[in-house]
Amino acid sequence: MAEEPKKDDLLDHAPEELQAVISDAVPLTSVQAAARHDLDEHGMYVEGYLVLTESRLGHFLKRDEGWRGHWTDVSRLSGAIIVEGLGMNLLRLLADGKAVGEFRFTLRQAREVAKLQRRLERRIEGKEADSPEAERPRVEEKKVRCDKCGRVIPPWSEVCPACLSRRKVLSRLMDFVRPYKWQAIAGMCLAVLATTVQLFEPYLRKPMLDKGLGLSPGHHADYSVLLFYVVLLAVLVVCDVVMGLFRERLMAKLASRMGRDVRDRIYGHIHKLSLSFFSRKPTGTLVTRVTSDSDRIFDFVAFTIIEAIIALLTIGGVGVALFAMNWKLACAVLMPIPIMSILTIFFHKRLHRGFLRLWHRWSQMTAVVADSLPGVRVIKAFSQERREVERFGESNWSFYDGEVGMVSLWTLFRPVMQFCAQLGVLLVWIVGGWWAVKDSLAGRTAEQGAMTAGTLMAYMGYMGMFYRPIHMVAHMDRMFNRAATSVQRIFEVLDTEPAIFSKLGAVTAQSIRGEIELRNVTFTYDGVRKVLRNINLKIAPGEMVGLAGPSGGGKTTMVNLICRFYDVLEGQIFIDGVDLRDYDIEQLRHHIGVVLQDPFLFHGTVAANIAYGNPQATLDQIITAAKAANAHDFIVGFPDGYDTLVGERGHTLSGGERQRISIARAILNNPTVLILDEATSSVDTETEKLIQEALDHLIANRTTIAIAHRLSTLRKADRLVILDKGEIIELGSHEELSSKEGGVYAKLLRMQTEMQSIIAIA
Repeated sequence: MAEEPKKDDLLDHAPEELQAVISDAVPLTSVQAAARHDLDEHGMYVEGYLVLTESRLGHFLKRDEGWRGHWTDVSRLSGAIIVEGLGMNLLRLLADGKAVGEFRFTLRQAREVAKLQRRLERRIEGKEADSPEAERPRVEEKKVRCDKCGRVIPPWSEVCPACLSRRKVLSRLMDFVRPYKWQAIAGMCLAVLATTVQLFEPYLRKPMLDKGLGLSPGHHADYSVLLFYVVLLAVLVVCDVVMGLFRERLMAKLASRMGRDVRDRIYGHIHKLSLSFFSRKPTGTLVTRVTSDSDRIFDFVAFTIIEAIIALLTIGGVGVALFAMNWKLACAVLMPIPIMSILTIFFHKRLHRGFLRLWHRWSQMTAVVADSLPGVRVIKAFSQERREVERFGESNWSFYDGEVGMVSLWTLFRPVMQFCAQLGVLLVWIVGGWWAVKDSLAGRTAEQGAMTAGTLMAYMGYMGMFYRPIHMVAHMDRMFNRAATSVQRIFEVLDTEPAIFSKLGAVTAQSIRGEIELRNVTFTYDGVRKVLRNINLKIAPGEMVGLAGPSGGGKTTMVNLICRFYDVLEGQIFIDGVDLRDYDIEQLRHHIGVVLQDPFLFHGTVAANIAYGNPQATLDQIITAAKAANAHDFIVGFPDGYDTLVGERGHTLSGGERQRISIARAILNNPTVLILDEATSSVDTETEKLIQEALDHLIANRTTIAIAHRLSTLRKADRLVILDKGEIIELGSHEELSSKEGGVYAKLLRMQTEMQSIIAIA
């Protein structure tokens, strides 16, 4: 659960000079809110701050001589409003209806200033100490800039990519390894044993050449000796292969289990997140995190980690062997290492940034696919196939360009590293070969410390083992980068706290009466523009209330708040006298049914879609609900009846059929509170009649809130609530509001009647 920042942390990112100036007047711990404002009265950029304490509002500007400011007593103010402009906004302070102060700011600072303005309003109204919602924790909004480096955080990331610690990100991955630690330990032990076996293989070349083939002075060729070392080498090779087989199988199973756990956890967590999260994240990016990113983690755990460990062990073991055999020649082997290290560091930074950008382009490309395929009907209806193909082509080419750039960088890195490795091999041949020739001509033996042919060949074997893992480690930097990027994106989702959650000790309502009350409710989606303003409404149990008014008035937002898809910004919503936020969410939503304007059906049978909210329902119960929704007759007309498969999102059914199945689903769920969101707006008159009859069965003895643009469907409502610009402007029955001269509802009703007359004449 995200918490509000502590009062003494609100100015952490303000300049120290400003903090010193503020602390001369008030303790920093008394600061209630702080916000930047960056424009002066002439629209020129300035560096300014607004600081709110319990009783005063401070305004500070940076001048040539330093920070200067003044304080205003909150008790002098009668209001604080935000005036929206084009590219900039204005915070206006009022006293006795007159403006006594104006502070301009760009849209970058809009959220901070809006938070300060809301708290200042509560201070002016004297609500700060009394309002329970003021003490409720707010969900922290996504930061625009990194606190550490000041860079702009990309919209596709929750953290600053430049400040991302790859080591910390990958270390968090070990949380998924912990349940399988013994399998991981067994895999590591097999890797160590296999590496140890491999270290003995090159060393056997020395006695095979010097003693078996007699290439060392003082030794004669002996086939039995050669055969002994060949058999020993064969045993080591078999052991290496067997241990490698068991290690790879063990680690592959471990990685598969981890991949399964990661997918389960991230998909489960996604379903806990609030609608506000999905409004910020394209579907394609979330699909990528569940699928592609988890698959990269599988590759990383199954192969990359073990290969990295084997490479490091090999480098250490071979290094010891090289120095033990000839420390002077070992120094020649190490000469290219500093160059290879510098190149690895140089390319690493560019590769990491490149993979982040490349993933962003991949997400954009998949987002195009995820966005267009569900709307394929609209695409075909408007003959926009070519346009969508071109749109995908642009994203595809963008990804291709980024991938080509990465390939260019990567293919440059690889041959340069190979050249450094070959440079070391050439040095060994030059230096070691000269010593071997000189010792051979002098007749020195291996026992006398001579460089023999066997020693040189063993050295060359170790050279291959030495540079190969170094080259592998350099190349594995790419895999580490890809894995770190994928793990980062997965943990971005897992670290996102749900904005809507059930608190500890939440009320578990087994049943509710359906009394709803909205008390001083204010809400905003973006933290700046208020969609609902000070809404007060009480709905009795079993009452039907209709919501109407111009588009954008806040009707859908109101029902979203009642369903607790979002939490109110200010005020409270009560159901049966209990604050909505005190209920257990899952239990509460079992008592709320929703019928949407565009009902969503899942790919499956008709029966499964009707029983979606009540999976334990019997077939008889499903049929009863379908009959009540006037859906039974057309369902039994299908070849497979209730077992008929509907297409994705129900595209094989008509709009009216989908709507009636949706109503049957709501009837079967038997909710106490019913939300109807434009349930009959997209169907013909005959279908509307059938749906209306089904709704009559559904709304009986239920608290019902109905949104409709067809005002004729609201005639049965006990009361009508007319919303405009987030405020209730009219409230009453259909008869009362339709007869109100100059009223908004009467005007809308008259316009619809005239439009229907024109259509009928035409």
